[in-house]
Amino acid sequence: MAEAIEIVVVGGGVIGTSIAFHLARLGVTNVTLIERGAIAGGASGQSGALVRSHYPDSPEAQVAWAAVPWFEEWAERVGGDCGFRQTGFLQLVHKVDKDLLEKNVARLQAIGVETQLVTAADARRLQPGLAIEDDEYAAYEQRSGYADPVATAQGFAAAAQRLGADIRTGESVRNLIADGTQVTGVVTSSGSLHAGVVILANGSWSAALARTVGVEIPIELVRGQAAIVSRPPTLPGVNGHLAIIDRRSGIYARPSGEHATLVGLSRGSTGTPLTSAEGVTPDRDFPETARAHLARTLPGFSDSTVQSAQAGPLDMTPDRCCVLGKPDGVSGLALAVGMSGSGFKKSPAIGACMAELIVNGKAETAPIDAFRLERFSTGSEIQKFEYLVGDSTDRGSFIH
Repeated sequence: MAEAIEIVVVGGGVIGTSIAFHLARLGVTNVTLIERGAIAGGASGQSGALVRSHYPDSPEAQVAWAAVPWFEEWAERVGGDCGFRQTGFLQLVHKVDKDLLEKNVARLQAIGVETQLVTAADARRLQPGLAIEDDEYAAYEQRSGYADPVATAQGFAAAAQRLGADIRTGESVRNLIADGTQVTGVVTSSGSLHAGVVILANGSWSAALARTVGVEIPIELVRGQAAIVSRPPTLPGVNGHLAIIDRRSGIYARPSGEHATLVGLSRGSTGTPLTSAEGVTPDRDFPETARAHLARTLPGFSDSTVQSAQAGPLDMTPDRCCVLGKPDGVSGLALAVGMSGSGFKKSPAIGACMAELIVNGKAETAPIDAFRLERFSTGSEIQKFEYLVGDSTDRGSFIH
């Protein structure tokens, strides 16, 4: 006989574990999370894990900003330590994008984000050793920084368990079960589970699973990658420098431990879709390329060395924004997928919003209607502007 579960969450990354935690926090006592490998064993564990709210569209910024207090008050709200370091965050752009930056800062401030436009002199004071010309500007977020992606996901999972959730690892979901247009459960490698609601939060594997009940999610898989490089002794410690996105050099970076830095590229995929989410490895030339670009932002890294590199699959949607909510035409199914390489920082708020949607019928932590799946079929994709990236005329999407 199939086991009966109130809510099944598929995926043990930072999104799925956050959802399981928030459901349990809201009093749902029969929650089961199913993860094919280990908690944070997929893309979440390879995340750059920046915490910031500077987005080129209001819907993403609102969700990201709603997540900040969860990182700040992790011990009190979740328990344990997610590795959050409030270094502050600096967004740098090309000179030609100064007006665009100024308008975006004003828009973000209008929706409540604590950010400010800073001069080159301010930026040099905030980040010693920064390469910036006198007529350039940046945006600064004092409350932002970075965290540990594995500790964050594991922390959510442990807290969910303490509140009564069942966390199952090493068990894969093979397909969804439906009775007409009603999803009624899942088939796993261990058997069948009946469920009142199934929530897909399994990233790169979600589209194939949703397709088993006729739901099409437009997801393309690309390689996301980052390098760990040695840090100059002038920038020591876990708070050794700010979390940085520099569109001039095309990098994002944040400290990694006491003496190293994690660096990725804003266009950090191969540009060619992956055919599989399995066994993704870094491009051979990527680590040194990323290090060299970082040295354009912080010249002190000119003599640094590459220590390691990491890669994972990113589930990208056409507008590079996530899919959240209940799809039309199917009951008993909810989606929290298509994070497009930018889900980590939003994860506490996404989990809260999804739990509120299921339990209370409406997300309250942040507005999420803009992220509905149906936007792709109704011409309602999320509109955003982009800054120039690197030396090209490309205004490509953020991948961090």
